[in-house]
Amino acid sequence: MWRCEYGKEPFDMRLFVLLCRRRLWMVLAGILAGAALAGGIYYMKNVTFGGVIPYTMDSKYYLEYAVDPGDQQPYSYFASYTWNDLLKSEAMVEEMLGELSVPMTVEELKAGFEPELMSDLRICYIHTTHRDAEKVREIDRVVGLAMSALGERQKELLEVSLLDRGEPRLAAPDLRTFRACVLGTVLGGFFSLFGLGLQMMLDEKVYVPGTLARRWGLPVAGYVAREGKPSKELGIQLGYLLGDKKKVGVTAVGGESDPEGMAGLFGKLEGTGEGRTYTPVPGLSQAPEAGERLRGLEAVVLLVQAGRDRGKAVEEMLRQLTQLGVEVDAMVLTGADDRLIRHYLWGKRT
Repeated sequence: MWRCEYGKEPFDMRLFVLLCRRRLWMVLAGILAGAALAGGIYYMKNVTFGGVIPYTMDSKYYLEYAVDPGDQQPYSYFASYTWNDLLKSEAMVEEMLGELSVPMTVEELKAGFEPELMSDLRICYIHTTHRDAEKVREIDRVVGLAMSALGERQKELLEVSLLDRGEPRLAAPDLRTFRACVLGTVLGGFFSLFGLGLQMMLDEKVYVPGTLARRWGLPVAGYVAREGKPSKELGIQLGYLLGDKKKVGVTAVGGESDPEGMAGLFGKLEGTGEGRTYTPVPGLSQAPEAGERLRGLEAVVLLVQAGRDRGKAVEEMLRQLTQLGVEVDAMVLTGADDRLIRHYLWGKRT
């Protein structure tokens, strides 16, 4: 009597890994697609539709600090954010707006420059950015005046002097296309592996004979490879499982298997017993009346197509046969991948 072990069947990690290895092209395709998609979107957003490239200009100032009378050391608590607060204070912005020779809003002026102190606190860089080259020059000029004014007003400073002033130039876009491609590669590989694993876990199809025995508890005589070559044990196993029964019906779960061709093959195998006849019978899914023919035979061999017949279809076939009073004596896996089975059973042996 057959039984259904869905939900209790142990996870076959070895078979899972072997099947995943054969579908690695899906992971590679996902990696390439992820890299192309992420890199393409990033490039289109930041280059093709990135808008007008602004002008930029850099100036460098030397800061001479006063000495703190408390510890007789130069003041050292000025940082980039300190200069940002000082230069963008309301009073300094008003002064800079008054010095401009071109019209400009407060927000436009504040957004147009940024002070920066490097490891040497005596060197201050002013980075100026704007879409108009003339306004870049003007912003840099008035910020320079503000720097000099702060040098005179702040007690922490003795003097602010200009070291170097650049020229307006088109800003090089900060493109990170390679990083976007790497991110797309990682995401594409992850989701490909996740999808492949989920697909394999939900796959009900049978690939090796052992799965038939574990899943339905019926004896499995062996398998027939895609090339029509039977496994070495098939003839002897059929002879033992069928015993003294001479009239044997050969039927299939779905339409992929060939009961007529398999019946002829079984009759030629050594060890199946003399005087035994194999009668091909269409599956119940193709010919519902086939149940009557199977009831008139002494034994039944059920063919399951490897990688084609789903587990639920096999279960339904067995259920219908049981209701008709037909008992399956042996199962045979047809259209099997001989290389996969040998690798599954014996590793790299052929």
